Amino acid sequence: MRSFRIVHKLISPTLAVTRTATISTSNPFLLLLNRTQRAHYHTKPSTTNPTIDFDLSSTTFNKHTHTQNTLKNNKNNMPSVIVEPNEENLKVAANKLREGGLVAFPTETVYGLGANALSVPAVLSIFQAKGRPLTDPVIVHVSEKLDALKYLTLTETQTKIFHELTKNFWPGPLTIVGQSSPLIPLIVTADTGKVGVRLPNHPLARQLISLAQLPIAAPSANRFGHVSPTTPQHVLHDLQEKDVTILNGGETACEVGIESTVVRLDEGENDGNVTVLRRGGVPIEKLEQCLKELNVQISVVTRKAHAAVKQEAPGQLLTHYAPDIPAYLTVITSTNTDNNNSEKSSSSGSSTSFPLSEVVLVDFGGRCEKLAEKCLAYRDLSSTRNVGVAANSLFSVLRWSEQVEGAKLVLLPNLRF
Repeated sequence: MRSFRIVHKLISPTLAVTRTATISTSNPFLLLLNRTQRAHYHTKPSTTNPTIDFDLSSTTFNKHTHTQNTLKNNKNNMPSVIVEPNEENLKVAANKLREGGLVAFPTETVYGLGANALSVPAVLSIFQAKGRPLTDPVIVHVSEKLDALKYLTLTETQTKIFHELTKNFWPGPLTIVGQSSPLIPLIVTADTGKVGVRLPNHPLARQLISLAQLPIAAPSANRFGHVSPTTPQHVLHDLQEKDVTILNGGETACEVGIESTVVRLDEGENDGNVTVLRRGGVPIEKLEQCLKELNVQISVVTRKAHAAVKQEAPGQLLTHYAPDIPAYLTVITSTNTDNNNSEKSSSSGSSTSFPLSEVVLVDFGGRCEKLAEKCLAYRDLSSTRNVGVAANSLFSVLRWSEQVEGAKLVLLPNLRF
């Protein structure tokens, strides 16, 4: 019998990790390590309906909700539409942005929900469409490196670090946070005065920004707290009545497939240092290598933020990137546990059982392949244990898992080894 240990409840795969994490920081599965709750479960052998038992003494199965400090759209809802990114449609989309409308567009990370970053009403419409709290800032996207400096107020040391980072990682999945310039409305910064800027590495995104001749404020194009979208259909599913023009970048437009890494240029007595506020598409090892010659100290923030607290960067709330059904990170603890051990493990706290027939099992490298036929649904992120391939499909698989009919629980691989 195969035994497992549930190490984290996935109410959100935020980009923070626990202090006990030992996995390489280049591994994108750190996206999923956001809580320190632990529980044990074991598969119980049965010829008809195997079950999973686990101790949930410190964990609940409550579905996430997003009601605090969120805005509702009081406008008459209009259908969103997916359009092909031809020359004419791109011009129409760019004009819509200039007029204060919403356009969803592909980047190398995920689809973004864009609006004019310099217009308070336009940016407000992003929060309304997503149901996003005003305490959660949005990233400003630009089409040229030097454009970003218009929207930042940096010291000489910070400017040197900015140029070194952008030389190595732009265009690409890196967001740089610094003191905002007077051009940026406070609503973009969650009233913190700190703005994140990014130059995306996707031709459609950059073409749209260039045509609009505006910086575009754009969080992920999903309802707040849900799994980030990596296809135009994901966007339409979440925002179908929000009057969003969705540029069709195809099913494989988001090559990275996970959110951008967010770094803050520290100031004051820490001027010259960098803090990672969110893990993502650029591994910390590469940041360290890039900034080594400048003797920059890099620290990593582990946060469990709540919607009532103003954030300096997106993706730090506990309710970010969560599927609509309970999801847990798991590790195999043994392969031949007997019934007595199973009962002992589950008696350490309140015990809950789930039939494997109600479980969606997401695997990595075939570790749980033997359970595939016993689960309701099974998918391997990468049978060859290619972390890049797995990262690219992570959000898409989370979306798939919650759509499986009859699913009550999602189990995901925890790669802390």
